[in-house]
Amino acid sequence: MRRVCAWCRADLGPVESNIHPEDTVTHGICPSCAARLSSLSVNRPEPLHQFLDSLGVPVLLVESEPRVLTGNKLARQMLGKELDEIEGRRGGEVIRCTHADTPGGCGKDVHCKSCTIRNTVLETFATGKDFLHVQAYPDIQLDGDVKTMSLEISTEKVADVVLLRIDDFGDPPEQEATD
Repeated sequence: MRRVCAWCRADLGPVESNIHPEDTVTHGICPSCAARLSSLSVNRPEPLHQFLDSLGVPVLLVESEPRVLTGNKLARQMLGKELDEIEGRRGGEVIRCTHADTPGGCGKDVHCKSCTIRNTVLETFATGKDFLHVQAYPDIQLDGDVKTMSLEISTEKVADVVLLRIDDFGDPPEQEATD
């Protein structure tokens, strides 16, 4: 199995893993894309969301608070959001988590302590460790109803931000009934 840069698809070499040996893993960023991202976040010669649009996967760029700095077009389409509905917002607000509207808000509600998405992003910030295909099941607001969704994410720290790739966002798998 080989890794390729999630952005430019440059070969990053082999991965020592037997998870899916026939697959190419698009998780990682080459040094040249990392340098470009780092300079963009400081100098911003082009909007970050435009740079992220060149990716073939839905990605949110998250700062350490954690708040979403921006997201690419694929992420916005998957989440049904416009750019101004995600930039500067907390993750729970972006995905419409039911706990984001509590008096404490996203990140401060008692339920946030066990939020898989938040904890994965914070762990990536704290340790620099990448996570791949993490399953989460947030309760979100959809048309006035609360619905449990299935969300699969991957994270990677680049410079002082975390790339949050949305691998899947939809209905949770059906549970088999037990007699």
